[in-house]
Amino acid sequence: MTGLEAALATAPLKLAGNKLVPLITSEFASIAGVTKDLSELQDILGEITRCLSAIRDRDIDSCPSFLWVKKLKDVAYDIVDLLDDVHLDAEKYKTGSDYDGNHGIGHYFCSKPKSFLLRCKMAYKVKGIKVRFAAIVKQRSDINTTLHNLPLDYYVMSRNRGTAELSLLSGVEESKIPRRDKEKDEIICKIVECSAGDNGWIVSIVGLGGSGKTTLAKHICHDNKVKQHFNDTIFRIHVSQEFHMEKLISKLFEAITKQKSENHARQHMVEKISKKLSGKKFLLVLDDAWHEDKDDWEQFMLHINSGAPGSKILLTTRNQKVAGAVKSTHIFHLTFLSDSESWNLFLQCSGWAEEDLGSEFIWVGKEIVKRCGGVPLAIKTLGSVLHDKKDINTWKAIKESNLWNVESINERVFASLKLSYFHLADNLKQCFTFCSIFPKGYKIIKSHLIAQWMAPGFINPMNKGDPEDIGSDYFGSLVKVGFLQDSFQIWYNDQLVYKMHDLIHDLTQLVLQDELVTSVPNTITTNCTPRCRYLSLTSSAEKVNKSLFDKVRALYVYGGDTSFDKSIESSFYIRSVILQSTVVGQFSILKSEYLGYLEICHISFTEFPEAISGCWNLQALHVMYCGGFMRLPESIGKLKRLRTLELLICNDFESLPQSIGDCRELYW
Repeated sequence: MTGLEAALATAPLKLAGNKLVPLITSEFASIAGVTKDLSELQDILGEITRCLSAIRDRDIDSCPSFLWVKKLKDVAYDIVDLLDDVHLDAEKYKTGSDYDGNHGIGHYFCSKPKSFLLRCKMAYKVKGIKVRFAAIVKQRSDINTTLHNLPLDYYVMSRNRGTAELSLLSGVEESKIPRRDKEKDEIICKIVECSAGDNGWIVSIVGLGGSGKTTLAKHICHDNKVKQHFNDTIFRIHVSQEFHMEKLISKLFEAITKQKSENHARQHMVEKISKKLSGKKFLLVLDDAWHEDKDDWEQFMLHINSGAPGSKILLTTRNQKVAGAVKSTHIFHLTFLSDSESWNLFLQCSGWAEEDLGSEFIWVGKEIVKRCGGVPLAIKTLGSVLHDKKDINTWKAIKESNLWNVESINERVFASLKLSYFHLADNLKQCFTFCSIFPKGYKIIKSHLIAQWMAPGFINPMNKGDPEDIGSDYFGSLVKVGFLQDSFQIWYNDQLVYKMHDLIHDLTQLVLQDELVTSVPNTITTNCTPRCRYLSLTSSAEKVNKSLFDKVRALYVYGGDTSFDKSIESSFYIRSVILQSTVVGQFSILKSEYLGYLEICHISFTEFPEAISGCWNLQALHVMYCGGFMRLPESIGKLKRLRTLELLICNDFESLPQSIGDCRELYW
């Protein structure tokens, strides 16, 4: 998977390069005596980045000549960590009470014995990194020669590819696909038929992942004929691969009642669902169903059988057996797009008009489209990535990539997604892979995600620009290429919720590999623990020790009773924490002074510990749906970098402390 390693490494390398430029000319570099080291490091960064660009379109995992790429990525992360150490320590000093604004970084590093030790440590680490870089450059073989000698049929299949799923698709909303329009009309005819009872009330759409099932269902639900027929009584739930009756009832309750399911007993939710549906003609969309057990489906259907005659269920699935298990009366199989339809969709997504392209671009473009196998998601992502990229070498690199040398359509779709990631702008790569920390189907709030990107420094404001505005541009770019997609018209606190297609989510996990951990391993090997940078735990009851948490940058915890080693409290690297529906005992992790983003949701507690005032780097604090939460500590005013404070549906909250006025960067 070296091609993915190369693509992923370019992002931290660019981030490191951006931080190196001001450091080289800084007073600190001169005083610390590392100006020469930093300059040489900058040269090596440039050379390695050029080499990585040469292999990013290839899958060359088994070639020993390219094992240096993984080592390179680890070194790149060490550089970023080191530069973070310097910058954050300087920022900490600037936000302190003894900073008068008249002294530079050099004064800080020379004014205290502790700072002198840090200066020496910095110089030592920079020299060590330079040696490691030089060793990698020396050991690697000539990239151009190696690539030239690769046989045409050389490729390696991914050994770690996850099972692909589908959640919310694909951003063909603005594209006109005649084939899908015809299929939509046929399905609508069956949905608005007036047949009642068990016979004829379930319509299923079956198709390959990325073929447009969810998008088609969305278009059907927004069709005026359907909306009028069901009097806008249309609901949708995302079923997902895991069939869990309790979760499905909770999702159904939330969709129908527009209330949160937490703190409601199952029987109460069942009765409420039945009451809300009683006598009403409704359309329920069951999106992305995988479960094949007909008995389980029969039990679920009992909860929605109180509707009026003419009520319908629209189910989307990849598996014909699922459609059979729910006793579908009508099953529609989505067909692949023709060559001409695929080419038209590609042009729409890329923003190019055929008359503006030369003959060579047209030929190469059509060859790329053919490799996508008529699957909209594959065509859309590649077309969007090539938007405004009128460089024939880039187009040829995609066409000639050995990633296409696979047999099945499923594998070709995934190959197109990997190539789209390879050609994503470097400043977007880390923002994209950050989303791997969320579970599939997670509702992504735009402003929240941008703040999470800001916490680890993924957004680098230039010319004193607003980081939120830059983050909004990044977010829009990911939406444009289809890596983030609009939800089913779900609004959250006046903000549109976004989601990530499950195939795209699989891509984030494939890219990160062992940098993402989703369950606490029983045994931890020395080789893998330093690579964990994203920790995502759902319903976990395990203890997280320091060896696993040592380099974690972002933490997501949902449910369960996860505990953390006390030594984690002083973690330097943790930047973002989300705690949802879990226990208060995990608040001990909030003592990390470098924490930049904190979100607490559906947790019952009274107040934050005073220790939160030690999180001097905290920029965003969100407290949502927290029963019993009454107050913030008076010491909250010490959070000089706090930009966002959200207290949503905290009905027991009393008032803000007076010290909140000391948070001068806070947005109101």
